[in-house]
Amino acid sequence: FPWTGLSWDHFRPESFEYYNQLNFLKTGVVTTDVVSTVSPTYALEIQTPQYGCGLDSILQGIPQPVAGIINGIDTSIWNPETDPHLKRNYSVTDWADAKIDNKLSLQAEVGLPQDPDVPLMGLIGRLADQKGWDLILPVLRQHLAESRPTQWVVLGSGDPKIEEQLRELTELHPDQLATYIGFSDALAHRIEASSDMFIMPSHYEPCGLNQLYSLRYGTPCVVTKTGGLADTIVDATPENVAANLATGFHLNDSSTGALDHAINRALQLRFHSPEKWKNLVEFGMTQDWTWRKSAGQYIQLYARTISLNRRRRSGN
Repeated sequence: FPWTGLSWDHFRPESFEYYNQLNFLKTGVVTTDVVSTVSPTYALEIQTPQYGCGLDSILQGIPQPVAGIINGIDTSIWNPETDPHLKRNYSVTDWADAKIDNKLSLQAEVGLPQDPDVPLMGLIGRLADQKGWDLILPVLRQHLAESRPTQWVVLGSGDPKIEEQLRELTELHPDQLATYIGFSDALAHRIEASSDMFIMPSHYEPCGLNQLYSLRYGTPCVVTKTGGLADTIVDATPENVAANLATGFHLNDSSTGALDHAINRALQLRFHSPEKWKNLVEFGMTQDWTWRKSAGQYIQLYARTISLNRRRRSGN
């Protein structure tokens, strides 16, 4: 603590002290006017022992509720109508044929058999357990071992053990799995546009961006009901499908069985209820997840905070 150059008067529970240690994050939380994070559900989750990392009781005790505002996406970059990385651009009115053309092109690019009908599963991001790879790999192995009529394309890097397992599975099943270890922005755009589904069973996800890109590109997501995923993906329950409100599929819990079940629900809707699938895709594409929407919420939050601060200083 002497390295901070501050008086020892600040080393107390109302400031820097945290179980007789120094905690700058905790200090920021207890001394700020407002705390915000990147989704409403995550704002609640970090106030629980499971997600709070020891700060849950601190966050529960601050005067103002923790605010949660979903991140936005840059629609000048992530726009299927103008995306220069795609073989064929499309909009909510002509997506079906265009996505098939993009899928056939991507299949050829990554070495998968070209088949317009086989469901293509897209996965992009860090290869880490946090992103649900402890769930994905067993389900992927099952699909490959049973030669289920699905293809998978993976783009990402991270845990060397996960990278190696993906390389091995790709060598064993080159007709069903394509893996690109590393990062490619152009390929990420093509995967979003070409996939029939995007698989994202994160164990925790403060906000997430890939599910927002997927919605924009007409690619329904299979996600865990956590953080920003819960706030942005509407589960395809019978009620939500009937009301044309669904945009994706939730896992019932964080397990391999739940992931496989959610994927099967998605496949069943796609193959057996094409009109309902069409409604789900198009409702997702029309959602507004732009920064304009998020920025407006931040402006309101800042205005409330400034007003609150002024009232405090005036004694009212």
